[in-house]
Amino acid sequence: MVIVNPSAGGGRAAQSVRWIRDQLAARPDTRLEITSRPGDAERLSSNAGREGHDRVIAVGGDGTIAEVVNGLMAGGAEVELGIVPAGSGNDLARSLELPRDPVSCWTIGMERHARPIDLAHVTNGAGASRWLVSAGGIGFDAQVAAAMADRARWQRGRAGYLLTTLSELHRFTNRSIEITVDGGARMARQVLFVAIANGANYGGGMRIAPGAQLDDGWLDLCIVGNISRLGALRQMPNLYRGTHTAHPAVELMCARTVQIDGDVNTRIHLDGEPFGELPLSIELAPARLCVATPLR
Repeated sequence: MVIVNPSAGGGRAAQSVRWIRDQLAARPDTRLEITSRPGDAERLSSNAGREGHDRVIAVGGDGTIAEVVNGLMAGGAEVELGIVPAGSGNDLARSLELPRDPVSCWTIGMERHARPIDLAHVTNGAGASRWLVSAGGIGFDAQVAAAMADRARWQRGRAGYLLTTLSELHRFTNRSIEITVDGGARMARQVLFVAIANGANYGGGMRIAPGAQLDDGWLDLCIVGNISRLGALRQMPNLYRGTHTAHPAVELMCARTVQIDGDVNTRIHLDGEPFGELPLSIELAPARLCVATPLR
């Protein structure tokens, strides 16, 4: 099954539909679905296994991929994922080292080679649960994600993310949290944000956890402490280079389970999409999903 989100990438994904139809003319075993609203990709992919499909190729951005993955997990069948990145961020594709050329990604998605990656199961303060694919977080970056969700489609992308970050920085105050890693002692922190990374990238190319690997059996935490607004602004270029990790207010650690409690109204995001508020519980699921990737 091929699922296209035509609104991804400011409408860029929609431009591929005719080309995809041509490619599938000789593939009666492959079904094309085009989404029209949020939730469509999740619903369609949840039925993929029952309908006899062995792989779902997502044509869209990280939000589309997150929907497809959550649908696949809900469906219960062992269905693989293929990715043709067509969004504004494409962070999972970056972490998977997929080529930038969508035609090459299509070829990879249609071929048989796939490798397992980790996922993480996440529960928020309201008791809602979802699967984390690439990266999530609490605090300031989740505040930015909530603001981005309200922006018009043409205002998204890397430039929109930077503008929203600057705007939200003026009104955000650092949060008091308690974080527990792998059932250990609670650690009290005053933070700008905490990022929980499965892959190395988020926010449209920020190297939030440069050492993170999607298949290493660990989540990488980046805890950005009680840094000032000016200090945060100065670190923005370093986030894209991955050199922010040298700052004394930044802590890095690895975990398989994470519990975060803290100030009320502290927001959560998963793969760039708002996901309620604290408390937050995360449990790693190693090698939970097979994804089509280039041969190593």
